[in-house]
Amino acid sequence: MYDITKLLPQSQLKELLTLLPSPTNKRFGRPRCKQKYLLTGIIQVLVLGIGWNQIFNCGCSSSSCYRYFKELQRRSIYKQLFKKLSKTKTNITECASDTDTIKSYRFKAQVGWDGRHQVNGTKISLLSDIDGLPADTIIETAKTFDGNFIDRHMENTARRRKRILNLDKIYVSLQRRREYRQKGTYVNMQTRAKDYLHKKGPKFQVKEEKYQVRFKIERTFSWIENFKRVKYRVDRYISSYRAFVYLALIIILIRN
Repeated sequence: MYDITKLLPQSQLKELLTLLPSPTNKRFGRPRCKQKYLLTGIIQVLVLGIGWNQIFNCGCSSSSCYRYFKELQRRSIYKQLFKKLSKTKTNITECASDTDTIKSYRFKAQVGWDGRHQVNGTKISLLSDIDGLPADTIIETAKTFDGNFIDRHMENTARRRKRILNLDKIYVSLQRRREYRQKGTYVNMQTRAKDYLHKKGPKFQVKEEKYQVRFKIERTFSWIENFKRVKYRVDRYISSYRAFVYLALIIILIRN
């Protein structure tokens, strides 16, 4: 049988088994496959990026692993579990946001042209805490402007205190800065050379020490790209790809 500890430590696997629901046996019919075997096959697909029919011997068939994965995705288990873990394991008092474009085949759902990186793909936007751990994620087409994600991240993390929000230059918006300042959130970002030339009074200042937090989110994106099924989108349906992204983020939160 395939040694799953090559891909995921035993302690993390045990915690993941306790968080995910196990398949229940019916009154009649053959017994269900063990949850550990099913999860072993899913982890292989997530980490190695192989097809479902290429899963190494894990104690059950590849079709059983696929059906278990799709059932949890249909019930939004991955999304709910990620939200639950992000609330308990992240502190977004000082947070940062950034995006990454994932190369993809030209599927119809949530695939677009990213003019900045000159690729067709799907865009992942993250809101991370002071340690770079993911607190919220949004997955949309790559043609979506990065600034459109910020307001949605703020809505998704409502009732959670956010004192400092570190952003890149591409998010520059005088109106957004003023609105967030009235809500008690200081937008910490560098300004470009020709921004706010006609603004009266003192310009917005950059807190360099706090701004260093933003670079930790780049490390988080590198962690995500270690999962090959997420690094390149080969799933036609966006629901399946989102499920893999949520599962990768869950593992990152468990690991840290």
